[in-house]
Amino acid sequence: MKSLFFTICIVMPVLFLMPAAACSQQKVIYNCEEYIQSWKIPEWSVGQDDHISPALAIDENFTKEGNASLRLMVAFPGKSWSAGIVETEGFFDLTLHRALLCDLYLPKYAPAGIEARVIIVTGEEYLWLEMDHPVAVTPGRRTTVRANLRRGNHAWKSSEGIRRMTDEIKASVCKIAIRIESNIVEYTGPVYIDNIRLRK
Repeated sequence: MKSLFFTICIVMPVLFLMPAAACSQQKVIYNCEEYIQSWKIPEWSVGQDDHISPALAIDENFTKEGNASLRLMVAFPGKSWSAGIVETEGFFDLTLHRALLCDLYLPKYAPAGIEARVIIVTGEEYLWLEMDHPVAVTPGRRTTVRANLRRGNHAWKSSEGIRRMTDEIKASVCKIAIRIESNIVEYTGPVYIDNIRLRK
């Protein structure tokens, strides 16, 4: 009887809170239904020549976990490289994790050439680190963007020339951002972001 009680009261809630696949390996750090208020368009990006200001909202389409996703309405002019960025602030100790992932979806009618990358801001000096290479977002299908957090990897870049991921960098992350980029293609429409998660 005690074993049954443990299964119902402890194990079952965990299964519902974690993704169905590899629930011991992944942790969803943002449920878009609950934390839309924590995501925003950073003020510094408004008015930048190469940054647009997408409209941010909750949407019930194209969600993998739960009932809603983040929807960015973007308007890329296509004349030069441009980007839209959303971020969240907090304290994130990522030392026990080897990847940060998110799922993106573009409608079928969107052109090829839309890309995305994860950015982290860390430490008292607010060091900006972004994925060295963006991930192409394929129209009409879900695309997973994976940021490598393994200690010692060189998959990042910064204006200070730092490329190597360290535990010190991972231990004091204060912002997580997702940047949607137009590689000189014109597109006006939604980009959906969902299932932002950490993987051990």
